[in-house]
Amino acid sequence: MHQYRFQTHGPEETGLLAHKLAAQLLPGDILAMSGNLASGKTTFTQGLTAFFEIKEYALSPTFTYINEYHGEKQDIIHIDAYRLNSGEELISMGIWEYFESGAIVIIEWADIVAGAIPEDAFGLSFRAVIGAENSRDILIHSPRALEISL
Repeated sequence: MHQYRFQTHGPEETGLLAHKLAAQLLPGDILAMSGNLASGKTTFTQGLTAFFEIKEYALSPTFTYINEYHGEKQDIIHIDAYRLNSGEELISMGIWEYFESGAIVIIEWADIVAGAIPEDAFGLSFRAVIGAENSRDILIHSPRALEISL
């Protein structure tokens, strides 16, 4: 597992980091995101969908659980596990079909459903920087080497 640590200084920079990661993602990759409310997970997802030229604006699917975004070159499945209690609930929702679909799957609040996430998923951890209103610490654990910098 490869580890990369970044600090972004606003939503634009968080989106830029997402673009740089998106350029290296492959169909079927899974991104397991964790972090408190307002730590940058959805902003990062918006950067990913923008990279893949998805016309829909990505919003956190807290109440619908799953949003599907269809692009010309890549589909993205965006899951919000905030209201779930375990990985078993995610499995009962049919998550394996998404994992096998070739779509890039993004899971917010992945720590809640960790038991349902494959070991070769990307792990992304987000944390707001205290005293710096729009700054975020972002830690990426990648199953493969990346060429990524800000």
